[in-house]
Amino acid sequence: MQGFTYGNKKIVGRSLILPVGTAAQRPVTPEVGATRFNTTSGSLEVYNGLVWDTMALSGMVDVYVDSFTGDGSTTVFGSLTNQVDNATDILVFIGGVYQIPTTNYTVDGSYDITFVTAPPDGVSINVIQNFNSTTV
Repeated sequence: MQGFTYGNKKIVGRSLILPVGTAAQRPVTPEVGATRFNTTSGSLEVYNGLVWDTMALSGMVDVYVDSFTGDGSTTVFGSLTNQVDNATDILVFIGGVYQIPTTNYTVDGSYDITFVTAPPDGVSINVIQNFNSTTV
């Protein structure tokens, strides 16, 4: 298939060539939505109006399940696989029952989760995380 030229870029086949450069070569005053390939980080990035954000790939990150067992008195459990800054970034189940973020548990940016009420003795606790990953 023959290519064509757009600006100073040659387009070949069915692809689009994005601007490419290092982090230091980013435009000084980019437009909101500007997209480029950053050769420093090896990833796509988009300008959101304030900063350049790295684009994450959907479905390409590992999801982790951390499991604990309640003892009827412990309210703080850890160590989670990842630090968690926001209670809504994880799914939590006690004995298979979904727990409501900030109502039933809290997190503080550490590797721990704190329950408002101690999970019952012998009941499984599952914390599913990494949904908010920006891994590219």
